[in-house]
Amino acid sequence: MAEADFGQRLARTRAAIAQAGLDGLLITSQYNRRYLTGFTAHDGDITESSGWVLVTPNTFGLVAGTFQLSGVEDEIVPSGVQVLSTDKAAPWSVVAEAIKADGAKRLGFEKDWISYDRYSRLHRELGTDAELIPADDMVQMVRAVKDATEIATMRRAADVADQAFEQLLTEIKVGMTEREIATLLEQHMIELGASGTSFPTIVACGPGGAQPHAVPTDRPVRPGEPLLIDFGCRVDGYCSDTTRTFCIGEPDPKLTELYAIVREAQDAGFKALADGVRKGREVDMAARKVIEDAGYGEQYFHSLGHGIGLAIHELPVTATLRVQTPEADAELAKREQLEPNSVISNEPGIYIPGWGGVRLEDMVLVTADGYEIMTVRNPEHVRSIAG
Repeated sequence: MAEADFGQRLARTRAAIAQAGLDGLLITSQYNRRYLTGFTAHDGDITESSGWVLVTPNTFGLVAGTFQLSGVEDEIVPSGVQVLSTDKAAPWSVVAEAIKADGAKRLGFEKDWISYDRYSRLHRELGTDAELIPADDMVQMVRAVKDATEIATMRRAADVADQAFEQLLTEIKVGMTEREIATLLEQHMIELGASGTSFPTIVACGPGGAQPHAVPTDRPVRPGEPLLIDFGCRVDGYCSDTTRTFCIGEPDPKLTELYAIVREAQDAGFKALADGVRKGREVDMAARKVIEDAGYGEQYFHSLGHGIGLAIHELPVTATLRVQTPEADAELAKREQLEPNSVISNEPGIYIPGWGGVRLEDMVLVTADGYEIMTVRNPEHVRSIAG
């Protein structure tokens, strides 16, 4: 497998910074930090950072200290990255000093990934020397188009999850609880090579499936009812994401009906990609129309999908959104563009309170002439297993 081209990633990021009319960008997202430097550290939240990255025309620096880097220096892959040490000064002071030395006047920052306290301290340190400009999606836009190394890694993550699910199906029984099923599936993914899950596994049987992001409980599975499992794993930092709906024993007739509608909606999304549609909202609308025409539009209340990569939810956007202004629409148009080598999910669903839900989700690689499904799809009929 080819090595990741960190030089190209940095070059594309610098080009995006220049195009935005900025003199530099302060990167505080752990995903963007890893994308540009290879540093795998995980941040608990925005108050617990293992380091920032500063990119200007003259500087490519990892703002971190010995505490964060001791013993893992070899993770910093690209040549040319310099450590801007925080051993003797706070990170905001280190950044302000570097910005002033560069003569930068407009510094972009990721507002969703920095606490107000740290923003305030940086703002105070910069004073009137430089202006802070919100620039959240800049590196995400670069990350939206995957390179060959990323795609190969995501294929492995999808394959691990597929194998784990198939193994689960040989073990699942009536009477097992949602928690037991989730734990078993997660265990299989780790045994097969995952470092962990992409997100907390969703297992929802019967009425619980009416909640798209249901949390597993101690409710046992019953014969014939819908059993919805949304799962994914991480391999070398990259995520997979899959949802399957099936049952143990003979399916409830309602499950057979809704499964067929959702499957048709998912196929409509694939067809839109095959026909060359490259706007996320148009792919969403193609799938949504199937469910609306079947009379279940009110029971489908989330977007068709999302980008997948280092984060489980990232760009590009695949949704039909209410846009209020031309400016907002122009911004959305950039975020929803489906470029070749983007990886997205296709996951329509129908949710009936008191009964349950049906969602089918596959990972999709957008190609120059269509798409490629990265996960193993279900059979064409409702999948039911003995149990």
